[in-house]
Amino acid sequence: MKHIIIILLCAVCSAAFSQKEDMVVRGEIVTKEKGELQSVPGARIVWSQDKGIAVSEVNGTFKIEVKSLPDTLIVTAMGKEKQLYVIQDTSIFYTIELKSGVMLDGVEVIGRNLGKSIDLMDPRHVETIGSGELRKAACCNLSESFETNASVDVHITDAVSGAKKIQMLGLDGVYTQLQWENIPLVRGLSTSYGLNFTPGTWIESIQITKGTGSVLNGYESMAGMINLELKKPHESERLYVNLYGNRFGRGEVNIHGAQVLNDRWSTMTFVHASHQTFESDVNNDGFRDIPVGFIGAAMHRWSYEGTNSEAKFGIKGTYSSKEGGQLNSFSSNDGSGGWYAGMDTKHLELFAKNGFFLKNRPFGSIGLIGQAKYHEMNNSFGNKTYQGTQRKIYLNSIYGDIIGNSNHNIKAGLSFILDDYDQTYNDSTFLRTEIVPGAYGEYTYNRLDKFILVAGARADYHNLYGPLYTPRLHAKWNINKRNALRFSLGRGLRVPNPYADYMSLMASNRVWIVSPDIQPEDGISSGVTFTQRFQTNDNAASFTVDYFYTYFINQLIVDMDVDPGELHIYNSTGTSFAHSAQAELSIKPIKQLELRAAMKYYNVQATFNDSLQQRAFVPKYRVLLNAGYETRNKKWSIDVTGNWVGRQRLPSTASNPEAYQRETISDSFWVLHSQITYRFKRFSIYLGGENLLNVIQDGAIIAPDDPFGNYFDAAQIWSPISGANVYAGLHFAINKKEK
Repeated sequence: MKHIIIILLCAVCSAAFSQKEDMVVRGEIVTKEKGELQSVPGARIVWSQDKGIAVSEVNGTFKIEVKSLPDTLIVTAMGKEKQLYVIQDTSIFYTIELKSGVMLDGVEVIGRNLGKSIDLMDPRHVETIGSGELRKAACCNLSESFETNASVDVHITDAVSGAKKIQMLGLDGVYTQLQWENIPLVRGLSTSYGLNFTPGTWIESIQITKGTGSVLNGYESMAGMINLELKKPHESERLYVNLYGNRFGRGEVNIHGAQVLNDRWSTMTFVHASHQTFESDVNNDGFRDIPVGFIGAAMHRWSYEGTNSEAKFGIKGTYSSKEGGQLNSFSSNDGSGGWYAGMDTKHLELFAKNGFFLKNRPFGSIGLIGQAKYHEMNNSFGNKTYQGTQRKIYLNSIYGDIIGNSNHNIKAGLSFILDDYDQTYNDSTFLRTEIVPGAYGEYTYNRLDKFILVAGARADYHNLYGPLYTPRLHAKWNINKRNALRFSLGRGLRVPNPYADYMSLMASNRVWIVSPDIQPEDGISSGVTFTQRFQTNDNAASFTVDYFYTYFINQLIVDMDVDPGELHIYNSTGTSFAHSAQAELSIKPIKQLELRAAMKYYNVQATFNDSLQQRAFVPKYRVLLNAGYETRNKKWSIDVTGNWVGRQRLPSTASNPEAYQRETISDSFWVLHSQITYRFKRFSIYLGGENLLNVIQDGAIIAPDDPFGNYFDAAQIWSPISGANVYAGLHFAINKKEK
């Protein structure tokens, strides 16, 4: 490990000191003629402070060097009004629209989201995935939105449900806080299947924060936080349609539309429907590789923007009914229908966000967030049944202001969570009501954006477990304007829900042995990240390296090593930790081609069956390679992604009969995805493939010939099981009217 850290530090130093001082800003100059944007060649572009000067090309594009930012661009062209614009970031491609010289309207400058970026100004290491990056894959739901991202790993949970879970820093997804626009998204009963219920086309961008997040968002967030920004009514298309189909019989339609009612009110409606039509059994084990059935989701949201206040509120609902298990199996009380898996979910949610700007405090504001939801699950796995309902109320109030001047900022607030659970597993019933009021405060010191320190703490009181304290610290230092060094340290707590969190393990005949006295998990996470931006052939490039260490004071252990026929779940204060290191390089040898490479190292160990060992299903090494190419006229684009997954420890099956034993270490493998897109004026068509190398786990299900026997296990999945997939679809959009 020490050698790896030394190598990474050397790479950081090399990247930090080998770059030239000048930076390059790129963009294009356009104007509107007869309702359409036209390129403006020969426009003169100069800096107000620097001596740099440039002239736009025939197609309107330009590039201009600058020694330091921020600075102001002055753009002039014959017959057009002179325009001024402050530039602060070289990673954005700027589109500057010039107005006719006889008009008095202001300049419109659009910062185009190039897909993936890391803000050098944010005190936390936040990686933003934009709509351009999301379009590189079919992106049918949230679990499929991370194929080209190195920070988040996605894996299949079992061989019958089709569910996927994420990992961050080598830790299970339950340690990552998932939100949408700072409202809880996947929590409680939704942890097992919640990623499948957010359509990718609804998402505008995804922000990924590694390590502990802000105390404003709660006491959880040990491995990281993922926040979704959904499409907004006042910015989105009047009509958007996405159609998708693949070779396994999955068809999908997404429709959403926005309407601006007046200067203050706007509204938007989302509709999603997905259906898996026919059974497939590529690996010939007699079980459906992908469950058949239907998922439907809808959301309606309103937005109000006033002079001193704003409000966003709406309603969201989801219905899912899936059937897995043996081919042609069906639900029956006596097992005559074969080994059958049924997964039914109903979800209804009301949400509201309100913001108020204080008239007597120019920097003061109050924010209120509220959520009420009902979540119901009815699942069966062979002869096991699970039923659960969750009723939740979430409230969060945030006050923000400055102390003296804008170098000193404070945020403080109160929060309240009520979770009422009613769960039944086989013949056992579990009732639990959690009531958690909390208070928090966060102080930010900002020294000219070059050095930022954020110190926060919160105190919550859990009606079942008493007081919960979570202090957190983040710091960022810009050595120069093209890099950022960050540090984070904080505590995270999590109240586990074993049956809902690890639902996929019900796809086996293991006997569940759950400790009756489950306590909250408690961990300390620390991390350091370094990001360096530079130029390759006058194109933006970046290098990022990070290291995180998570130490668990108390962790819930899901132990599959005691006996192949048993599953032990208990709290452990024994040694448990996770080391995570990642290095990522993104370059553009030419303007149309972007190359990305990342390597990750995970040393994630815990005490299983009185022995400290690597966690099962966590590879020590992973590699991601991505190449994206777009033609000059932006009509064609192609993206190719390769993921190499190293060897993984597997739970022991040594006491099984020889025919039902498995190796204790998996094979390494490559997974290859690709997509090609062609764009017309209002719509685009795409064709893609997943797992193009046709990787299939050998013997994915243990004892498929005896599914009601003692040795059946469909939850030991470490690689794809359904083989290569080919899909096609189209995007159609009618954009909002220009004023």
